Amino acid sequence: MKKELYGLPYWVLISLFGLSMSACNQGGEGKELYKAYNKDKNDFLDDKEFYNAVAEEKYFDRWNQNGDRSLSEDEWSAGVNDYLGGYKVSTVEKFGEWDLNGDSQVSEEEFREGLFEVVDKDQNRQISQSEFTSWTKEGGGQGSRSGS
Repeated sequence: MKKELYGLPYWVLISLFGLSMSACNQGGEGKELYKAYNKDKNDFLDDKEFYNAVAEEKYFDRWNQNGDRSLSEDEWSAGVNDYLGGYKVSTVEKFGEWDLNGDSQVSEEEFREGLFEVVDKDQNRQISQSEFTSWTKEGGGQGSRSGS
């Protein structure tokens, strides 16, 4: 006795259902984080909302390997490789473009500004949901809820 629905075996339908659920869930964590940080419930994160998200997720701390509250060029390069691997290097710019005051270190404030510019792909000074979820899928949200 064959088990079929719409002329297809059940195992095919179950497989298709699983694939469709996985496709619908892409960026799911990023979308939930976006909603949580979009405090005014408009269509974008402004710089303050984005900076709060970066601070709450301890994103700077993950890059700052020695805990000295600033990033050396080596820490910055490692962070770009580990957390922004999905972005082209030209999109991320160069260390000197994040080091706004030229002291050979990237402070937390400089970090937030540089990261905002990377995530804000259309450069309109607003982070859309698609920009945010793209960033989290491409490495930005790695371990964000794991406490690492």
